[in-house]
Amino acid sequence: MTIHMSRRQLGHAALGVAALGLLSACGKGNSGTSADGTTTLRFTWWGNDVRNASTDKLITAFTAANPKIKVGAEPGVWSSYWDKLATQTAGNDMPDIIQMDQQYIAEYGGRGALLDLAGQKAIDTSGLTPEALKSGQVGGKQFGISTGQNAYVIMANTRLFKEARVAIPDDTTWTWDDYISTAAAVAAKVPKSFGAAYGGTEAALTVWFGQNGENLYTADGKLGFTEGTLQAYYERLIKQRDAKAGPSASQNSEDATAAVEQTLFGTGQLAMSWWWTNQVGALAKATGDDIKILRVPSVAGSAAKASMYFKPSMFWSASARTKHAGEVAKFINYLMNDVDAAKVQLTDRGFPSNPKLQEAITPLLKPADKSAGDFLKAIEPEVSWTPAVPPVGTGTLANVSLRYVDDVLFNRKTPAVAAKEFKAEAEGLISSAAK
Repeated sequence: MTIHMSRRQLGHAALGVAALGLLSACGKGNSGTSADGTTTLRFTWWGNDVRNASTDKLITAFTAANPKIKVGAEPGVWSSYWDKLATQTAGNDMPDIIQMDQQYIAEYGGRGALLDLAGQKAIDTSGLTPEALKSGQVGGKQFGISTGQNAYVIMANTRLFKEARVAIPDDTTWTWDDYISTAAAVAAKVPKSFGAAYGGTEAALTVWFGQNGENLYTADGKLGFTEGTLQAYYERLIKQRDAKAGPSASQNSEDATAAVEQTLFGTGQLAMSWWWTNQVGALAKATGDDIKILRVPSVAGSAAKASMYFKPSMFWSASARTKHAGEVAKFINYLMNDVDAAKVQLTDRGFPSNPKLQEAITPLLKPADKSAGDFLKAIEPEVSWTPAVPPVGTGTLANVSLRYVDDVLFNRKTPAVAAKEFKAEAEGLISSAAK
């Protein structure tokens, strides 16, 4: 769906503005303790109906086992989640436990809004690999604990392929031209279908730059791509649009902020779309169709050169201003290490980082979720790099990326102009944050 990381994964964020006052405001506290010693924590996450239901079960089980701790649920959706969190943080009203994304961990952690979890004795990290722990570190501090592993992929609705009588391509050898021609073929043969999503997210950019020997960000917090490579990316989107292999510009723009179940892919109108592996279960439920996970197309037509990568699905983080760090740590430890909790979450927040939990949930997985785990194992030999953590200042670049995709698809900007302006704007975000 994305353009989704879903596109979901890109939504609209006002963090760059709101974060300027992250810790300067005086406002409400995060939570409280009642006269009988019961502590109430606030817990926020983004998700969908499937994730919300499983998270409610987790909260119920934890509070039943810990009667002196209550957990207030504050679910949201990606498209508005970061605006709300930025406003809460600036107003000293940040929830105690936060489902955090890698795109924003440096923004919040680097500005002092997140608790260093390495100092919490109640959190046992012995079951995690050094790589999983490092992914949540910024400036030597553990601002997040990975919930699991993910990969950005193409999801294919097999029903639409069957209706169109079009074969699903060999994802170990397909190119971007194959992606476009396949999408156009399905759209031409199935009424009210739209072929494939464009892939206008930062994750899609990361893959594209990697395939061209470049990077979205460098390890030292700068941009690592050329205007020419970004221009070629925009030209590819136009080629897809003109081949009638994707939604119209207006449909694409609307789809970018829709909830998972309401996207073109989630409603069964899109044959192929960009999502994270952990979303396959929700997509299968939303569509009622068999969803096949595919590697992303490549410039070279080789899976080994597709520049796919593993990303922490998300992180468990905590507010630096929480008044109940011990209880917060206990809840996070439950979420990341408890076998029964893992059996509730399964792979919705990624394939668990803890091998013990992987083993525990495998027999319980539905075919769609099992396919995600099998897929991650299958591509492991092809994954040879890890993108740099997004630098401070780039928290709103997801929104910026979608805006330029809109400009290109609506013909408001040429690919050359869009590439030049996008890079300049991204450089401005990074340099402004460093002042």
